[in-house]
Amino acid sequence: MRDATSGLLEEVRKDILQNTKDLVRLFRERERLSRIVADIKERENVEVRDRSREEIVLKALGDLNPRQKAIINMIFEFTIACENSVDESLHERLSESDLEISGQKSVLEYLASTIVSKPGSEIYSSRELDPMFALGAIRGGAHIINGHCVSPDLRLGHSDNQEKYHISILENGIMKLNPMILRADSSFSRIQVD
Repeated sequence: MRDATSGLLEEVRKDILQNTKDLVRLFRERERLSRIVADIKERENVEVRDRSREEIVLKALGDLNPRQKAIINMIFEFTIACENSVDESLHERLSESDLEISGQKSVLEYLASTIVSKPGSEIYSSRELDPMFALGAIRGGAHIINGHCVSPDLRLGHSDNQEKYHISILENGIMKLNPMILRADSSFSRIQVD
């Protein structure tokens, strides 16, 4: 009985892998099309965000359950991210000194996770994550991986070691963060939480 079940499982996994390959191909195509749309919008001085267009798309898709609608919203944000150009004025306003935010530790954990999480990002940790951090990460669309990332794009820690960590959450209710991670063009998808 076990062999039959595992054989069926492997068949379904092959189908899921093919489905994933198809999705990656479609996302690459969407990224290409989004850049074309961005060029046209820039020439015609049209806003990147267009809720009326989103509503047309949603109507054309028909009835969606809440999970499907959430995925469509992530696709909208993926498209907008591909269309958006970098806001140079934001770069000029960000200083090189760390930002400090004070508050309850659970609130700081949640806030940190919402800053670093985006759809598809990977959060690595060999320790159990604070429940509020995990909640914010999942809501942000991140994937939590039990393990250590050898070459993370960003490190979050729980000590005051700004040489090592981009974000530090301290026991005294202070969160320190390097403001450069807030830049519009910050590209980090692998986050290590120590």
